[in-house]
Amino acid sequence: MRAIAGFLIRLVGYALALGIAARIAAGLWVQFGLDGSIGLQPLHDAGVEVLLGAPLALALFGFGALRGPALFIATFLIGAALTAPFACARFAGI
Repeated sequence: MRAIAGFLIRLVGYALALGIAARIAAGLWVQFGLDGSIGLQPLHDAGVEVLLGAPLALALFGFGALRGPALFIATFLIGAALTAPFACARFAGI
């Protein structure tokens, strides 16, 4: 029972952190006008799918010795999601 509670806490924590980052990134994506770019849309779709699927994988494997790497992956994904709109706008010349 204790393992299930730990899993649920990790799942909710990762889902909240990555979900908030996804919502901020989506807002920045629209703010920079990148939502109208057909060439950049597959990048945005793939990024959102990764952010929505990652909490389950991180919660399943992010305990014990793999806790540190799971936290690193989560922070890496959050950083990538928050900086992607800026990078795409810069490379697209918008």
